[in-house]
Amino acid sequence: MIEIGSQCSYPLCKEIDFLPIFCRCQLYFCREHSPADTHGCTYTRPTEHSPVPGPSSSLQRCAADKCTKPSLESFVSSDAEGRTPATCTNCNASFCAEHRHPKSHSCQVQPAETLKNEAARALLAKNFPAKVKAGTARRAPPKIPTDPVKLAQFRKLELMKMRHSAVPVDPKDKTVAIPQDDRLHIKVAVDDDTEKVFWVRKSLGTGRVLDLLASQLKIPSSDASPLELLKVVGEDRVKCRNDQNFANEVEEGNTVVVSRCI
Repeated sequence: MIEIGSQCSYPLCKEIDFLPIFCRCQLYFCREHSPADTHGCTYTRPTEHSPVPGPSSSLQRCAADKCTKPSLESFVSSDAEGRTPATCTNCNASFCAEHRHPKSHSCQVQPAETLKNEAARALLAKNFPAKVKAGTARRAPPKIPTDPVKLAQFRKLELMKMRHSAVPVDPKDKTVAIPQDDRLHIKVAVDDDTEKVFWVRKSLGTGRVLDLLASQLKIPSSDASPLELLKVVGEDRVKCRNDQNFANEVEEGNTVVVSRCI
């Protein structure tokens, strides 16, 4: 099992620090007790005839912008066995105790895990382009059960989904509290792959609903080829009468199509 961090060597502390600071006196300390004068450092500067065990005597400055403190790497012996790196694991720069966390020095280098995810997405896009294009995947139609009990449950669940996602066909109804009993929920087939769910006030006429749907779907009007509403019944399309109340022409959960008269 790999041990992470180390216990502070200051006698009255004993705190376990996950990023301990290794002093030249060969002991680990937490951030609070890392300064030499705080823990009574026993390190003695070598004479000119003695080998220097650590880095150069000139302290390396923290890489954070406008910070004048020495970096943690300045206090760490480079040959200390099993020492915790004093450099940022993302950008590999050396910082002081205050700026050692990536968020504290606004680290601009992405973590390795993020880079791996981006590389994986790029590979997927290269080999399977159809699967990563937004909106291009064709949604398989739900399997409709034949058992009467399961069919009733299926229709009830589908209607609950419709009520949850439906938007008013009349934009003015967004700010008006219309009771659920006064709403009629329908699916509108836009093309072979797309359906939009709307709710309609039951008091509206079919002609008014047709005009509102044409406006919502941005279908231009044409005197030469006027629009009409068709109710989907199995494989057939039944024309809705514009002079009738819409709630009398379709039922809750029906699918309709905005088409042009032939």
